[in-house]
Amino acid sequence: MLNVRTLSRSHKLVGLVIGLQLLFWTSSGLFFTLFPIEQIRGEHLRREPASVDLTSLSTVASPEVELAAKSAELKQVLDRPVWLVKGEGWSALYNAETGEQLSPLGEAAVRQIAFSEWAGDGDIVSVERVASPPREAFSTKPLWRVRFEGADNATFWIDADEARVTAVRTTKWRVFDVLWRFHIMDVTGDDRFDSWWLKIAAFLGLTSVMLGIGLLIQRALKGRLLK
Repeated sequence: MLNVRTLSRSHKLVGLVIGLQLLFWTSSGLFFTLFPIEQIRGEHLRREPASVDLTSLSTVASPEVELAAKSAELKQVLDRPVWLVKGEGWSALYNAETGEQLSPLGEAAVRQIAFSEWAGDGDIVSVERVASPPREAFSTKPLWRVRFEGADNATFWIDADEARVTAVRTTKWRVFDVLWRFHIMDVTGDDRFDSWWLKIAAFLGLTSVMLGIGLLIQRALKGRLLK
């Protein structure tokens, strides 16, 4: 069995190597527990869309669209029935009554969609189309960024081809994202939590804890626990 001095030195050495990451794990873990994940995702800032019965509606769709589509969903967008049609790498909206293609939607329609789903306080402060969205949008296709005023500093990311809000981002989410990347030691931006960096850090963290427990037992056996 290792003596107290050896355990103490080993514990300090491992602590010097892994101590900063242990601090990141603890502080980020504390933040994760402070706010419900629904609040981080901004779900409280979105209004639930009203359910509409479209089953009795007489609809049309062009033969070309029917042949190219892999799926088609009848939905309500801005008080009108539309077909959301998806194919191989594409999606589009069509007026369900006339068959006219509606997408991609313009700024005015995007603004209406954002405001219709907004459940927070404050008005829209900016609307812009982003060809290459940043990481927070989690998309590689062009999206519309709609910013709202207020303490949440909320942003709605909207897909103009499908007339839907794909993500809601707030200050809390952005802090969460930074802390999460530190928490999983994400150096690539791929949200991988099985990297060798993380495995080595976890092993060293466990080693530090086990050495600390061993040191505690040794001191207790020698009657020097609180000395």
